Amino acid sequence: MNFNFSVPSKVIFEKGSSATVPEVINDLQLNNVLFVYDKGIIDAGIADKVIEPVEKAGINVTHFTGVYPNPTIENVEEGYEIAASSDVDAIITIGGGSSMDCAKAINILLTNPGSIKDYEGRGIVKEKTKPLIAIPTTAGTGSEGTAFTIITDTERQRKMIIAGDNVAADIALVDPELTVGLPPAITAATGMDALTHAIEAFVSKNASIPSNIHALKAIELIVENLEEAVKNGSNIEARENMMLGSLLAGIAFNQAGLGLVHAIAHPLGSHFGVAHGVANAIGLPYVVKYNSDLQSVKEKHVEMASAMGFETEYKSLEIISEEIVSTIVKLSNAVDIPSLKEIGINKENLDEMAVDVTKENSMKFTPRDASLEEVKELLNDIYYETPLIEKV
Repeated sequence: MNFNFSVPSKVIFEKGSSATVPEVINDLQLNNVLFVYDKGIIDAGIADKVIEPVEKAGINVTHFTGVYPNPTIENVEEGYEIAASSDVDAIITIGGGSSMDCAKAINILLTNPGSIKDYEGRGIVKEKTKPLIAIPTTAGTGSEGTAFTIITDTERQRKMIIAGDNVAADIALVDPELTVGLPPAITAATGMDALTHAIEAFVSKNASIPSNIHALKAIELIVENLEEAVKNGSNIEARENMMLGSLLAGIAFNQAGLGLVHAIAHPLGSHFGVAHGVANAIGLPYVVKYNSDLQSVKEKHVEMASAMGFETEYKSLEIISEEIVSTIVKLSNAVDIPSLKEIGINKENLDEMAVDVTKENSMKFTPRDASLEEVKELLNDIYYETPLIEKV
């Protein structure tokens, strides 16, 4: 039994923890900070709630509010110019995965030379970065607890994965209260993103006992709470459980890696701008079905089924796998995840994209290998919504 496991960020998980930012800044002896967030955080009133106490404490604050969904190299460079010209000594990011990814990439450039393109891969960021505090406002990416950042290279139509010890946030303030006003569609997409993280980490070739423990608990929390969080967003217990599920899923995949669902979702985002959580949700049941052809995956599905809350005794492995697929489909339908056709993707575009899927880094962790032809067939099934089982 061998594994390498770590949690890269100090995590403070508590309702109201976002109000402690001035104290955290003082503890770190910071004087000049850059806040990275987007317009949605402003419109939701979250930015003022977090930033005003910091300004009242006499801390010098600079703002970068131009974060794009699926942040690009140009987006990162714009934020870096603001950070460098202001000579900030730390970054604080408020938002979902896009804001956290953008902030991590900006932080890399503050202490490491060159373009962010130079750091694609794992362990390439050599110089220690400045303090980074992450305040997530969605229960989805788990980026507050991972040593990854995902940046879109628009020229290559590719999402770059940058990973390593000097990428992660130093401190994560996980405050479930910040998600109470999150719109249902965003709650649904980010929640399915977190479920995908947990499932892919659990069946990954690189999974370990610690990652499995985190992944299974994440699956349990998300399956039990996502629909309620979408339909009754003021339910703080459901919101809290979703935040915890997202965090645990992030911790799991930070060590175990992801798989074929993400290999499909990344090109959908970089080629067509599909929201990451939606792309994952659309592909997830098809990839789970595809992977279940492996005996080893079927066996792992027994534990996953228990985490999802249904009985496995006296059932064949095939039936258990089918019930898992059915559960995922029913959950996606219950929270109104759109199809590729509804988003406006053309089938011809998917055939062209298939090559990029096979080149994605996450393919090395997926339990069942997929050739180019198998990827094309899988994308065809996803596009035409080919029935996964006889009844769902």
